[in-house]
Amino acid sequence: AYPSKKVSTNLSWLNLWQFRWRNWRFDILWAVTYFGMASSFFPLCGVYDDYLNNNSSQSLGGLLLWTLRRVLYLMSKIFVSGRVSLFFMIFIIGLTFGFTDKSHLKWRVHLSWSVLHALAHISSALLVLLFVECMAEFVMKEGIIASQNAGNAPQSLSTGLASSIFDEYNAHFSHVLEDFHIVGNSTIFQPSQGILQSCRSDERMYEKLSSAFSWLYREAPLLKTALAVFDLPGAIGSTHLEMCKVLCASDSPCTWSNEFMIYQQIDRLTILKYLSAIGLYFVIFAVPIAGNVFGSWLALSLVVFNCQYDEGFSSLRMEHYKNWLKFKIDSNGDLEMFAIGLKRVPTHWKKDPQWVGHRKEGAVTAPSWSLKTPSKWVPWRKSKKFLPEVIDHLKIKAESS
Repeated sequence: AYPSKKVSTNLSWLNLWQFRWRNWRFDILWAVTYFGMASSFFPLCGVYDDYLNNNSSQSLGGLLLWTLRRVLYLMSKIFVSGRVSLFFMIFIIGLTFGFTDKSHLKWRVHLSWSVLHALAHISSALLVLLFVECMAEFVMKEGIIASQNAGNAPQSLSTGLASSIFDEYNAHFSHVLEDFHIVGNSTIFQPSQGILQSCRSDERMYEKLSSAFSWLYREAPLLKTALAVFDLPGAIGSTHLEMCKVLCASDSPCTWSNEFMIYQQIDRLTILKYLSAIGLYFVIFAVPIAGNVFGSWLALSLVVFNCQYDEGFSSLRMEHYKNWLKFKIDSNGDLEMFAIGLKRVPTHWKKDPQWVGHRKEGAVTAPSWSLKTPSKWVPWRKSKKFLPEVIDHLKIKAESS
C-alpha cells in the first residue's frame, strides 16, 4: 500500500482539526441539524438562575457537573416531550448509523459506534443551547443590557448601541442630507433656457431619484432600522423577557419544558424575531463544534477500528502521495511493472526553458518518451521530495517458444 500504514495513520489524525475548514460546505448541514435538535427548548427561562443555585461557589467542578446533568436531562426531555427536536434527533441517529462503514465491524460494534457518534452530536447541540441561553440571561442579570421603561409600556431591553449611533447622526451628520435635499430643489440645478431641451430627460431622472431619497429619508425609518440590526443582544433580551413572561405566568415549571398550549399564546412574530436573532449566535458556536466532532470520529474510526478509509482520506482533500503503474516490455519479451509513488506534488510551476515541444529537427513528430524534457512545466523550485520513487517492481518472463 502507498503510503505506508504508519504514514496513513499519522495522516488520519489531521481530521481532528482540519476536517471543518477543508469541508466547509458541511456547515449548512451542521447549522440546520444542530438548530433543529435544540429548537424545542427555546427559550430556557431561568437557566442562569438555575446554574447559580446549583453552583453557588462558581467552581469548575460544579460547572461541569451542572452541565452534564442538564445535558442528560434535556436529552431525556427530547424523548418525552420533544417535537421538532425529536425528529432531528432520529434523523441524526439514522444518518450516523447509515454512514458508518460496517464492512470491517461486527454488528454490535457498528451499532455502538454509530450511537456514540450520534450522542456526541446531540450532546454538543444541547451544550451550545445551554451556553447561548445562559449568556442571554447573564447579560440581562448583570446589567450589560439595560432595561428601559416607557410609562405603562411593557419593559424592553436594549444595548443602546443603535440609538446612540442614530443620535450621533442626528447631531452631527443629518444636516448634510438636509442641505442636499434643499439644494436639490433650489434654482441652482435649474437649467437655462438654451439647454433646457438637452437636459430635460436628466432632470426628470434626477427628480425621481430625489423624490425616492426624500421618501426614504423622511417617511421610512430606513437609517434607524439599519442601525437596529447591530443591536442583536437587545433584540434577544427583549424577546426573551417577553416570551418568558408568558410561559412562566401560571407559575408552572418553564425552564426545561414549555407547555404547548401556553407556547401558542406567544405572538409568532416575537418567536420568529427571537429564533432569528439567537440562531445567529447559536450557529456561530455550533458549526465549528460539529465539524470537530465529525473529524474526531473519522480519525478514531481510521486509527482504532480500521474503517472509513474512503471518507477519512478523501475528506483531507490532499493532493500528495500519488501513485501509478508503468508497464514495459523489454527486448526479450518480458513484462515489467513499476509502481511509482510521489510523496509531494508541487503546487507552484514554471515553464521549462529546455522544453522544445513534440517535434525534432525536420518537423517530424516524435513520441514524448523519446524527449529529454517531455513536460512543458517543471516545479518552481527543485526539491528531493518532488522526485518520484519506485515503490514496487514486478517482472513476468515471456514463455519460450
